[in-house]
Parts: sequence; structure tokens; C-alpha cells
Amino acid sequence: MKFFNHNKKSSMDKISIRSQVKWSSFLFALSFLFFISCDSTKNDVIFEQDEQSAYEAEEVTEHLFDVVESITNSAIQYYGTNSGGRLAQNSDPELSCATVAFSGDVQSGRLEINFGDGCIGPDGKTRKGVIVVEYTGHWAIKDSEIFTVLQDFYIDDIKVEGTRILTNVSLDATALVYTEEIINGKIIWPDETYLTRMSDRTHTLIFGQANDIFELQVEGTASGTTRLGVTYETETIEPLVFKTSCRLNSIYLPVAGIKTITIPEKPAITVNYGNGDCDTKFTVTIDNESKEVIL
Repeated sequence: MKFFNHNKKSSMDKISIRSQVKWSSFLFALSFLFFISCDSTKNDVIFEQDEQSAYEAEEVTEHLFDVVESITNSAIQYYGTNSGGRLAQNSDPELSCATVAFSGDVQSGRLEINFGDGCIGPDGKTRKGVIVVEYTGHWAIKDSEIFTVLQDFYIDDIKVEGTRILTNVSLDATALVYTEEIINGKIIWPDETYLTRMSDRTHTLIFGQANDIFELQVEGTASGTTRLGVTYETETIEPLVFKTSCRLNSIYLPVAGIKTITIPEKPAITVNYGNGDCDTKFTVTIDNESKEVIL
């Protein structure tokens, strides 16, 4: 039985179709950034609680769904070089600790990526649960669709939920362009607090000398609610750039690009990821005050 009825264009409505650092270190770095000081002479970003909550939500969600995307990309390229059946451990770092089952062919099929009760990914974090990837049409052909569904999927003790849909809208062979939508995205902490995520973005893949070497550029908008219940929106000002060469070093964050994060009646927060170097540095600005963050 198919996980989705791909002929339905409703409700998932055509679901209208986007570190070796431990997780605790990531949150610690964010907490350090968000320290609220009353000393106006310090050249630090000073966030109010709801602004801090919105920024935290956006960066945590961006990071976790970037990991999901990297796993999905690896799986899609994997099926293209195998003929079907049950596939054991694979040399791709994103899949090497998972068991992958594949049925179908290059035109239509299903991949089940099972991390079991937990195994260590290339970023040093424990992945647990199942990611299901279904596709109709070859991933490089216009109008093909890729559905990613998370089933009890965790990174360390953080649960990631949602459905992710990519639709190929490429107009020529110079680059592959997809619309990306996240439906019912949700990040849940062990204390049962959670944030939500919806997105409607465009992903452009620009390939190098091999299909597994590429640059991903992301543009568009996203929105959600934070763990405090604050609503926020984010928009790219310059495309967010991800590189496979950086992901080989477990850097899942963008390495270039600019986006804004806004909440009602507050100044916009600007995040600048730099000029393309494979590092974990970025700059956060609000009310003309800036802070460089290194995770």
C-alpha cells in the first residue's frame, strides 16, 4: 500500500507544493547569545524574551530540517544507483548507520530509512526512528515529486515531526529547481514543550563535477510558533547557501545568505551567514546592534 495517494491534490491539498558539536553545545551557544543585559554600553545584541524565543525557534528548526534534507538527498541518490530490494549499510555518511529498504524503480518508489533504537550520525548526534521517502518521477525530471515523512524520528532526545514535499519545477538543464513545503512541522523537547514550522520555499541545486557534489540555494518564507507560543515569520533576503563539501564536515547550517526573522510589533532580526566559508560563524543584528556567533 502506498504511503500517499499521489493522485490526490487536496488536503495534503496537493499539499501545495522546502557539528561535531553536541546538541547541548548548540543550545548553550544560543543561550549565551540571548543573555539579556541592562548595560547599554555593551556592543551586544539584546533580545527581549519573545525575540529570543523566535530566533531560537528559527535556528533550531533550520538546523534539524537541514539534517532531514541531507538524509533525504542521500537516499534519493542512493536509489538511483541500486536496483531494489533490501539494502544494508551504505558508505554514504548520512545513511551508514541506518538500514535502508527500497521498493520500486527510478520512476516511482519508496525508501524506508530505519535508524532503529538509535545510532550515531556523522555529526556525532544520535538518530532514532524512521524516515520514509516516496517519489513519483525521476528526481531530475520536471514535475517529479518527493515526499518525506518522519515516523518517531529523533535527533538526540529532540523529536522532529512533519511531512516535507519537493516538486521539480526546473525550466532548463542549468540547475534543478524545486518548490519545498513543510507541512505540520513540529519540534518536541523531552519536557513536552514544542515549536511548530510551516514553510514555502524554493530549492535550487547547482551541481559540480559529480552528482554528489553540489551547492543548494534556498529562498522563500517560513513561519511558526515558538516554545513560548510566539508567532514568527522568516524571509530570505539573499539565498541561503548549503554546500556538500561543508556537510562532509558535519556543517549543516548555511554558509552564506541573509534572512530576517520578524514577530508582531518588534524590529526585524537579521541573520547573515557569511561569504561561503565552511564554518559555524554567523552574525545576528537587531536595532543596529550586531553580534557574531560561533557554534
